[in-house]
Amino acid sequence: MEKVGVALSGGGITSCAHVGVLKALEEHGIQIHALAGTSSGAMVAALYGYGLSVDELTDFVPAFTRDVLDVDYKALIFKLLRGDFSLPGLFKGKRLHQLIAHKTNHANMREMRLPVALVAADLKSGKKVIFASHSMRSPCPDSEVVTDIPIAVAVQASCSIPLLFKPVEYGNRVFIDGGVIDNCPVSALHAMGAERVIAINMVSAAAVDTSFPTCLSVLNRAVSIGLAHQIKHVTGQADLVLQPEANAVGMFDFDKAFHCLQLGYEYALREMGQIKQILQPRLVDDPV
Repeated sequence: MEKVGVALSGGGITSCAHVGVLKALEEHGIQIHALAGTSSGAMVAALYGYGLSVDELTDFVPAFTRDVLDVDYKALIFKLLRGDFSLPGLFKGKRLHQLIAHKTNHANMREMRLPVALVAADLKSGKKVIFASHSMRSPCPDSEVVTDIPIAVAVQASCSIPLLFKPVEYGNRVFIDGGVIDNCPVSALHAMGAERVIAINMVSAAAVDTSFPTCLSVLNRAVSIGLAHQIKHVTGQADLVLQPEANAVGMFDFDKAFHCLQLGYEYALREMGQIKQILQPRLVDDPV
């Protein structure tokens, strides 16, 4: 029996589509043996890998609201009054951390139900850091595997988009969003022993209407363009790339979370014939 791994890309609120795809895969008897995720994709990978069901993840979607964006007003005002513009990030990230910690019972990565890898970047060394639930080989020379870390810290680190979220300090390390290095961690799944890999990519460089751009829309567009070009080199390592079209949804369009979930579900159903063709010998009901 060959092991199937699923890589979940970052993409802000569009990553709710991952939940819809996972739901469709489950309904058609496709067993997932390992997951890897970056940024918002790391959040979905962590919660599903820890043991939350698709229904529980669906119920969790309303938590993807603006309330998660906790502006550090105190630090912002204090620094501005001093003429100091060195604030490392607009949002603290504590609410995101608390949300994930609550859903995972403050568990460690080593307590995952499924093998899971979450990607972040070490701000000091520039290395790719893979927070893994199990011991695994490093997929490339400039990466490092860390297994002893709380799930909530790993997710927060992987989601810490530069300039928006404060970098995450843990021990003597400083981490930022893994999307700057690997936004769809296919290689991590191969290193974990996955023999068939499905990549779900939620980033596109397709043109959007920027007639009246705001700071967030410009950042959203800039990030999307960079990640879309990066991901071309990564998804070539996957057996199948699924790309639900969510071009009209920005990374921070929180009111479209359920729309993205449904979009991912319907897309996966349309592609199920191709998915099964790729994975036909691997459709099993055996437990992990």
